[in-house]
Amino acid sequence: MFKQFKTARALALIAACAGSGYLFAPPKGGKPVNAPTPAAGVTKADGYYAYSSVATTPGAVVTEPTIMAIKTTKILGLVGAVTAEAAESMNSGVGTNAAAMGADTGTKIAGSSGSAHRASTWIRASFGAIDNSVTDQKWNGQSYLTMIGADYKFNNMFCAGLGLSYSHLNARTEFNNGEMKQDTLGVNPYFIIVPHKNFNFEFVGGWSTTKGNDRRRWITTQQTNAAGVVNHIDNTFTSSPKSKAMFGGVFANFVNKVNKTSFSLQLGYIMMQSKMDKFTEKSAQAAYNGSAVAVPSNTFKAQTATAKVLVGYQMTPSVMPFINIHGQYDVKKNQGVTFDKAAEYKVNRSAFGGGAGFHVRNDDALSGSLQFDYTARGQLKTYVTGLRLHYGF
Repeated sequence: MFKQFKTARALALIAACAGSGYLFAPPKGGKPVNAPTPAAGVTKADGYYAYSSVATTPGAVVTEPTIMAIKTTKILGLVGAVTAEAAESMNSGVGTNAAAMGADTGTKIAGSSGSAHRASTWIRASFGAIDNSVTDQKWNGQSYLTMIGADYKFNNMFCAGLGLSYSHLNARTEFNNGEMKQDTLGVNPYFIIVPHKNFNFEFVGGWSTTKGNDRRRWITTQQTNAAGVVNHIDNTFTSSPKSKAMFGGVFANFVNKVNKTSFSLQLGYIMMQSKMDKFTEKSAQAAYNGSAVAVPSNTFKAQTATAKVLVGYQMTPSVMPFINIHGQYDVKKNQGVTFDKAAEYKVNRSAFGGGAGFHVRNDDALSGSLQFDYTARGQLKTYVTGLRLHYGF
C-alpha cells in the first residue's frame, strides 16, 4: 500500500503540473518578478510586500489562504459525491452482462447509477458556514455552491466527466469592520481508472475565476495640531478584487464490502494556486483618498495531502447510511500576506473532521445522497451540508 501511495502522489504531481501549470511554492527572499512599485499602505519586507495592518487591508487579500483551504473541502466534496459514484457503478462492469457474471463482480453500494448505464448526469448543491476565530483576524460567512455535470463510461475501467460550478460567498470580516462578497465560476474535469474492483484512481482538475466586492470601515482619531485638536474619522473603502485559481489532484481509493457493510480508504494529493490581480481601493470621502490601499498582485499556493475512511451499512436495498472521518495536511505551507503592525495571517497546516449521511437509490438509474460534514483547521471551522442527485441513462 505504501508503494501505491507513493505512486499516487507522483501521478498527482505530474497530472497537476501538466494540466494546471507550475504550482510549486515561490522561492524565499528576493524581489518578485515584474514587481510593481509599492503604493499607499504597502511597504517592502524581506523582498516581498508588507501591508500596514490587518485593519487597513482589503478583506479578500487577508482571507485568500483561508479561502483556498475551504476550496480543498469543496474538492473533496466533488470527489466523494460525484467521481466516487462513477467509480462504484463501474465495478460491476459497464457493457458486460453483470447478471451472468454473478453478484460478486463488483462492490456496488446504494447510490450507484448502475452498470447498465454508460452515461450519467448529476447535480450537486451545498451550503457551508465558515467561522475563523483567530484573535484580531476574525471573520465568518456563508458559502453557497451549485454544480452540474455529466460523465461517460468508456468501459469497466475508464470514465471521464466534466462539471460546471457557481459559488457565492457572503462574509463579515470583523478584523477590518467590513464585508466581503465573492462570486466564482469554475470548470472541473475528472478522469477515473478502475483497474480492480477493490481499487480505483480518481484524477480531478479545475480552473475558476472570482470577482469580489469588498468593503471595510476605517474608524480612527487623528491629532491635527499641537493644540490637541482631534479629528474623528469614519470612512468606508470599497474595492473589486479579481482572481483566478487552478488545481490538480489525484485520489487512490481502496474499497471492500463484507456482507452489508462497505469500507473505503481514500488517500489524496491536491495542488492549488490562486492569483489575485492588482487593484486599488476607492474612498467614500475624497479627503481620505490618500489612505486608500493600492494592492499589488498576489499569488497564493498550497499543496495538501488528504486521507479519509468511510464506513456504510446497507440498511435496506435502497438506503445506506454512512459515517466518515478525514484529515488534511498542507505539505507546502499555505501562507498569507505579511503585516507591519500585526502578526502574519496564517492557516493551520493540519485539519481534521468527520461527517455522516445516507445514500438512496430509487431504481437502477436515479440515486442521490445527503451529507453533513465538519472540518476544524485550527481555529477555522467549516460546516457543510450537501445534496446530490445522479441519473444514469
